[in-house]
Amino acid sequence: MKKVLVISEKNEARSQMAEKWLNYYGKKHLKVWSAGLEKGKISVLAQKAMAEAVMDIPEYKSKALSEIKEENFDYVLCFDKELSNRLPELKGNPEVKVFDVPNPARIEGEEKVKLQAYNAVCNAVDDACFVFVQERFQIVS
Repeated sequence: MKKVLVISEKNEARSQMAEKWLNYYGKKHLKVWSAGLEKGKISVLAQKAMAEAVMDIPEYKSKALSEIKEENFDYVLCFDKELSNRLPELKGNPEVKVFDVPNPARIEGEEKVKLQAYNAVCNAVDDACFVFVQERFQIVS
């Protein structure tokens, strides 16, 4: 079983989404953690977007990297290109994959507009996770 860490600034949306998608697509083949460089609070809009994709994450909680007990990962995925130059060094020489997915929390406007942004990010993270799993493991879900 391969170990995957999804890392972000505060573990509030994109990394939470990716953890769920990777667990879905890589079931029985991947063990997945998500964490932030610091602990934030999971976005209600991220939860709503995932629920609309029929991938509920209400039980997910934001975690700081310091809370993750696992030390050796095979892969580290980052969905924030701006964060890629600040990633900590991790044991085990994991393969690092950076995806350029916009931060939906930066969208201004009414909740409907913000939710549309979260839905778009949810779809982008879904696509990236599916391609990542298929390219490396050829697992058909």
